Amino acid sequence: MQTEEVIDELKQSGKLSRETIQEIEENKNLRLDLVQYFSKNKNREFAIDLLRILIELRRDPNKGISGDSLMLACYIVGKHNHIEDCMKIWETKIIDFDTFSYVDIQLLPFAGVQETIEYLKTQTSEESRNALEYILECSEAGDFEDLDEYFKATPWFI
Repeated sequence: MQTEEVIDELKQSGKLSRETIQEIEENKNLRLDLVQYFSKNKNREFAIDLLRILIELRRDPNKGISGDSLMLACYIVGKHNHIEDCMKIWETKIIDFDTFSYVDIQLLPFAGVQETIEYLKTQTSEESRNALEYILECSEAGDFEDLDEYFKATPWFI
């Protein structure tokens, strides 16, 4: 399976088959192709939809989506560099206890730490305040010192 096939399936049906989800979960070459494709070809609508689908599946205890796949989808969303998408990544991080521990905080400030902090300061929801508080704690702890390298290297979760 290739990235274009996944894009076409989602575009045509508005969802992804269980087989396609399983392919994304298990096929390292497809995962790498997704990252490479979206590094060159922006398709934010697809990226947001993919993350939405994986979040929904993770919330269903009978479906079981891996943390690696959630991080992959967050990474692809982040590569589109729309600062407001940091809240979609935060939503992913706080799905459950395991995702909170598993999803790298480095995925949240993909548009820059200070820029993300300033954006979150303008938001009024409780979740944006929680995200701001956590990102400030992580920043003070030095979790973002190598953020540029984090986004330049091939992600470990591929």
